[in-house]
Amino acid sequence: MRRMGREYEMTLSLNIPESQSREQRLGSITGYHGTFKKLTQQGCAGCLGNLKRCFTTVSSCSHTHAVNQLAGIKDAVVVDHAPVGCSAGMINFSINRNRVNFNASGEKRHLIVVSSNMKESDTIFGGTEKLKKTIRAAYRRHKPKAIYVSTSCTSSIIGDDINSVVQEMSEELNIPVGYAAGEGIKSKIWASGFDAYCHAVANTIIKPPKEKKNTINYIAFTQINRERMDAYIEKLGLKVIYITGKSSIEDYEKASQSIASFGQCGAQSSYLAGALEQMFGIKYFQSHLPFGGIGFERFYRDIAKFLGKEEIAEQVINEDREKYKEELDYIRGKLAGKTAFVALGASYAFEYTRILRELGVKVLRTVAYHYDPKLDNQSDDLVAAATDAEEFNHDMEVSVNDAQQFETYLLVKNNRPDFIISRAHGASVWGVKMGIPAIEAKISLEVFGYAGLVSFGKIIVNELSNNNFVKKLGRRYESPFTDKFEQSEPYSYLEEVK
Repeated sequence: MRRMGREYEMTLSLNIPESQSREQRLGSITGYHGTFKKLTQQGCAGCLGNLKRCFTTVSSCSHTHAVNQLAGIKDAVVVDHAPVGCSAGMINFSINRNRVNFNASGEKRHLIVVSSNMKESDTIFGGTEKLKKTIRAAYRRHKPKAIYVSTSCTSSIIGDDINSVVQEMSEELNIPVGYAAGEGIKSKIWASGFDAYCHAVANTIIKPPKEKKNTINYIAFTQINRERMDAYIEKLGLKVIYITGKSSIEDYEKASQSIASFGQCGAQSSYLAGALEQMFGIKYFQSHLPFGGIGFERFYRDIAKFLGKEEIAEQVINEDREKYKEELDYIRGKLAGKTAFVALGASYAFEYTRILRELGVKVLRTVAYHYDPKLDNQSDDLVAAATDAEEFNHDMEVSVNDAQQFETYLLVKNNRPDFIISRAHGASVWGVKMGIPAIEAKISLEVFGYAGLVSFGKIIVNELSNNNFVKKLGRRYESPFTDKFEQSEPYSYLEEVK
């Protein structure tokens, strides 16, 4: 596999108001149909092409994800410069966070998003004065330690000078006021919203370190199942700083003191981890992620080698491999001959594909919602998917689509797996309607290491042993689509970009 033959320079423009989109910065794509090897090889060679669609279904929006991530920071408030409908979706995110993210500790905290409520008159006369009033109102009501202004398609199209407003309000209120340009028209990849969030915090609450400490940053969506990881990192003499949807401004301020960073996935962590490496020389581990037994071993050896503690790592790995061997053998026996269909975000799709292989399951098709051929660091390290393709010689049928329902439906129907691994974006719904069990891939540390591998394997075994409801539903399902659509090829709407 040939890697991109160029010198790596400062890859992030942190001194400008807005982050670049993933299409511009990383060459990321949303349209592909082919093999895993070809996808990763073309990406590493710098010649990965994108396919566009002459017809698309509803997808997600980068604006939503920028607002959600920023509103999750404790003691911060988001002022959304948008029509109120753009902000209303945060109700669902807020409820879900309280239902899932915080139930273990009993803590419940709603996201605070204040809309500037742009209307038709604002698109004609401009909305900057209304935005200033909204920022002042948000500060009076909530007394936050930081405010972030997110922009929408509407405010972007009319050209409101948000950066000037942000600077003026920061001086007036004497707190950090950041600017997150995550409007949906900026990028077809909703992960660009994560970049807007990272760009905003890098320019406001990330501070130069007063001293370096034996800590490592974990940049992710949640801290769920953190107990599975903490003990292993501590054995190497490190403490984990969690930069997640439950973190405080103080946690972000501590990030620059760490000696290394890694993330749950490149889609969400790449920009901030890259910024920390660029600004403070904090090593970004991106090629190996600690999910499943094999993933954990590779990741743990990388960290241990960086710290000069290889002997400790090998001892821990051998102990865990032996500890969980019997349970894994049992699970593999139960799953022998089973097939799966995976539809997940850019990084998790390929992580779960490898995990299923480790459990003895054949993956018929993997759908990733976008693909990043590189990430935001200054080395030529491969992204995790390309590392797997190179180290394990894996190959399979792969599709890249930004949750295009018509494509996913036809792929599920054509492949007819024994079960589906997905979350949040529709593949599970179609599978269950066809009588195919669907299992949620949680965005957490659920599959960290051998313990996570065993836990996830048991979930699959239990689901497959109790699927009467799904089978009965499948027998009663009647397609709502025309015969012409049912007989079409999943990627008949894809065409070359001209």
